[in-house]
Amino acid sequence: MLKHKLTNKLQIYALFLLLSSLVVYIALVIGGVVLAIVALFSVLVFYFFNPYIASHFILRMYSAQVIPYSSAPALYDMADELSARAGLSFTPKLYYIPSSVINSFTVGQSENSSIAISDGILRRLNYEEIAGIIGHEISHIKNDDIRVMIFADVAGRLIKIFSIMGQVLILLSLPFIFMGNVQINWLPFIFVIVAPLGSDLIQLAMSRVREYEADRGSAMLLGDARPLISALHKISFYEHNIFRSIITPVNKIPEPSLLRTHPQTEQRISRLIEIDKTIEHKPYQFHPDFLSGSQSHHHIETKHRHPRRHINGFWY
Repeated sequence: MLKHKLTNKLQIYALFLLLSSLVVYIALVIGGVVLAIVALFSVLVFYFFNPYIASHFILRMYSAQVIPYSSAPALYDMADELSARAGLSFTPKLYYIPSSVINSFTVGQSENSSIAISDGILRRLNYEEIAGIIGHEISHIKNDDIRVMIFADVAGRLIKIFSIMGQVLILLSLPFIFMGNVQINWLPFIFVIVAPLGSDLIQLAMSRVREYEADRGSAMLLGDARPLISALHKISFYEHNIFRSIITPVNKIPEPSLLRTHPQTEQRISRLIEIDKTIEHKPYQFHPDFLSGSQSHHHIETKHRHPRRHINGFWY
């Protein structure tokens, strides 16, 4: 367990150092020492404060609403139990997203953490499967994944911006280069051009690692991998229902943009099946009053609406 925790921390620090180095080096190439110092200061500030900055913005963008305890006591009791099992000294707030997209995500840091659950999840998954999803999100909180992945996204965007600036500088310098008035060391600029691809690959790889770890954490917290396996089967069915796609291609539910870097669902299920064979099964005792997804939110004031795209590209 200690070895696993140490590996997890090393992966986080390696990602931070690698992406920070990319940002600072590209800034140095295109803007010199001053821009490099500004870039370094920016990534440090954002790494330590990004969970607090992004939380309100993301929840507001998704029109998320706090789920009162009185509306879903069993959901909160479950979140309390799973948080305690994860060793957290707090329980994340639960938010409701009025969207038919089957989606959940976590924002915030420590006591300010929140888990947002879509109407699609509450309507289509039963209580055990919802527990698997919440266990997955609590594992993200426990592993400090939110800070890391938001930072990785912002660092990737900075790298793309600096890369574009570098390419513009090269284009503006071409006449002087051809006239022989300017000498350029092309190797750093070639690196600047290809850097966005490298940062994307790093983010993809790390995101998949973090998702696999959160899946594993859910299985451990519940003492059973089957609830999350069942949830993933259902999510896959609703996302890839061929018959429904043919009948209503215009209304097909798009893949949430927050999930675009996730591993293939089949791969996640395959790993969970292997994990389920190795864990000592001590299943969480589910609330007897909640037997289906339709019952698990019957006190929540739902505001169902169809998926749509935000101006920044997010599906919700």
